[in-house]
Amino acid sequence: MADLLVNDLVVERDGRLVLDRCSARFAAGRRTVLWGSSGSGKSTLLSTIAGLLRPRSGTIALGEQVLFSSAAGIDLPPHQRRIGFVFQDLALWPHLTAGEHVCLVGHSAGLTKAQAHDVLASVGLERFGQRRPGQLSGGEQQRLAIARALAGQPSMLLLDEPFSSVDRAARKALYALLADVSPRIPGPTIYVTHQSEDATALAEAVVTLEGGSLAPGERPWEAEC
Repeated sequence: MADLLVNDLVVERDGRLVLDRCSARFAAGRRTVLWGSSGSGKSTLLSTIAGLLRPRSGTIALGEQVLFSSAAGIDLPPHQRRIGFVFQDLALWPHLTAGEHVCLVGHSAGLTKAQAHDVLASVGLERFGQRRPGQLSGGEQQRLAIARALAGQPSMLLLDEPFSSVDRAARKALYALLADVSPRIPGPTIYVTHQSEDATALAEAVVTLEGGSLAPGERPWEAEC
């Protein structure tokens, strides 16, 4: 188990300062809700942790492994960071079946076909391995996106508001799924949302992003209700 440490992170996008000397610790094996207003930089932070954006300066480390350090000249590419990422739009490949999604990502982690089937089964999709995304319901697509993220045997799991488009019943089932999955992730599970229902259901810890800075906190959405 390894905590994620973000220290003095500075990130610019399109010439605009988005993250300004951000620092926070995200605990291993726990679900941390990353809370903040729209446009505060939550998705930018996840993309930076995953290696999809390069910071101007700062440090990102998972336990003893340094993922990025401007001072030491370290910048691991995304595939070496072993991060599971569930995007807001899910980014599923429409031409691949559910089984092919998991096998393709799992191949780099050495997953066998039997193990890939086990991953699908772990999210309740064992009967849908031959279906393409367009043949799945919204909740099933969310489960497939999570299965694909898990197939790479990730060191941490990042989720960028992936449940925003499903109905309430599906959301409740997905909350239960994440509660089951997150303790088995070696590092943290970080869930970005501005939905109070998601935050209330999922948060074991809270970090708020406002004005380009991170701050551990209570449950700010409860004060807003």
